[in-house]
Amino acid sequence: MNDTIDILMNHMSVRKYKDQPVEREISDIIVSCAERSPTSNHFQAYTIIEVQSQSKKEFLAHISGEQEWVAEAPLVLMFCADLKRGQKYYENVDKEIFHNAECYTAAVVDASLAMQRAYVAAQSLGLGGVIVGGIRNRIEETAKKFKLPTMVAPLFLLCLGYPDQNPGLKPRLPRKEIYKIDFYDDSDQDELIAEYNETVSQYYVKRTGGEINDRWTERCGKSLEEEPGYAVGPFLKSAGFLTHS
Repeated sequence: MNDTIDILMNHMSVRKYKDQPVEREISDIIVSCAERSPTSNHFQAYTIIEVQSQSKKEFLAHISGEQEWVAEAPLVLMFCADLKRGQKYYENVDKEIFHNAECYTAAVVDASLAMQRAYVAAQSLGLGGVIVGGIRNRIEETAKKFKLPTMVAPLFLLCLGYPDQNPGLKPRLPRKEIYKIDFYDDSDQDELIAEYNETVSQYYVKRTGGEINDRWTERCGKSLEEEPGYAVGPFLKSAGFLTHS
């Protein structure tokens, strides 16, 4: 065990923050760590937008499903898939390639890896945070609000601040359910999911004093039903993504 492992093993989403700004020196370190993340073929197909405007934070909090912590977080970073840069500047390449699924996938992976590096760096510096994908609920409005050009898509926010809560560790799926050897073995999946449902239900009972007792399958299904994300596909195509196979 070491400090890095300790940070990773004790990850939790923090949604309440002290009334304390994140120093510019700290935010610069966080972004520098994001910049050093792995990237497919050195594409670096992402852009990070720091959201300083309080009105824009409040807009994002609203369209994300009234997630007030977005408006309250001292540091909010929006991570975007960005193929515009490559389409404009890469040399000796058919520009139509940027519209295919592989390029979009590479951009999403690049942005996700950069965000994860930023998150771990922030946690190592005493900050806590939460990732908010709800900005995709009204993705076209988000893109317009931040003047995103075609071939740039908003993916998620990383909200950061000095923690003012300790929500505890949320139970994860059983190791056997997410870690396979040599082939996809789901022979005892029903039993594993049933046990996990009970574990998650008890977690919520304890965390909320009995007000919530959702099972994992119940809570995930409810989230999808409330925000199915049907607007994302049409937006991506209108923005130039995924128009070629």
